[in-house]
Amino acid sequence: MKMKFHEYIFLLNKEMEDSIIDEFLTRNFDEYFIDYQVDEKLITLKFYMSYDNPDEELLKIIIEKFNLEILSHKIVEEKNWLKVWLDTLSPFEFVEGVWVNPFPEKKLKKDIVINIIPGTAFGTGLHNTTKLAGRMLQKTDCFQKDILDVGCGTGILSILSKKLGANKVVGVDYDPLAVEKAHETLEINDVNVEIKQSDYLSNVDGKFDILVSNMVAEILMGLLKDNKFDDVLKDNSFVILTGIMNEKEQMVKDEAKKHNLYPVERMEEDIWVGLKFQKKI
Repeated sequence: MKMKFHEYIFLLNKEMEDSIIDEFLTRNFDEYFIDYQVDEKLITLKFYMSYDNPDEELLKIIIEKFNLEILSHKIVEEKNWLKVWLDTLSPFEFVEGVWVNPFPEKKLKKDIVINIIPGTAFGTGLHNTTKLAGRMLQKTDCFQKDILDVGCGTGILSILSKKLGANKVVGVDYDPLAVEKAHETLEINDVNVEIKQSDYLSNVDGKFDILVSNMVAEILMGLLKDNKFDDVLKDNSFVILTGIMNEKEQMVKDEAKKHNLYPVERMEEDIWVGLKFQKKI
């Protein structure tokens, strides 16, 4: 039986784009995409909810909190909306010299390629926070280092770490569907990364040279407060945190300081901030 979905299309104000993405990310909602016209003056938000169990609260937030205008609402089958989103994708340079290929059945002639089978809006490397994490990883010496990716999603940062020469790479995510997706991504990239389901660090063993986490600030705060956080870091290790909105940067810095983490690099993209810390003994 084919699954059915509610398809909503909204006219989107560019100034609201990051706030809406943050709302989706906080709620762990990823069945959406944003479509830009050539002149980038017309932006539409398309998202999909289960036909049988629609998230009425989320719909109310989109309409009332963000005051968006509904352009269209109809019932569609899964294959139809996924095809529409796929039609908007093309290979792109994720970080300098590293390309993401959303069509792994087609070989991409680039030096470093990460193959991704699209299925969610996040996890393909399209979002600014993922790119920030990738750029900060690339600027960190990953060669022969042990790296932990917390909230790994599709595993794109774990795979990038391995392609940058890392030794041991472990990716963890709370969502079992994300873990399943990450295993799929690893298989089509033929890399050796350990992926596990874990509530923060509950299922993590060992110590790491680099911890990277691309999650919203409130969830990063939970990670920093995890009882095992200090235990998984080697002396002088690096911690890369992205997914932080501008106004929440100081909150994350204050909590990091409690763990002897000192800021060594900062990057910014639109309203998003990426922070790299080093653990001092």
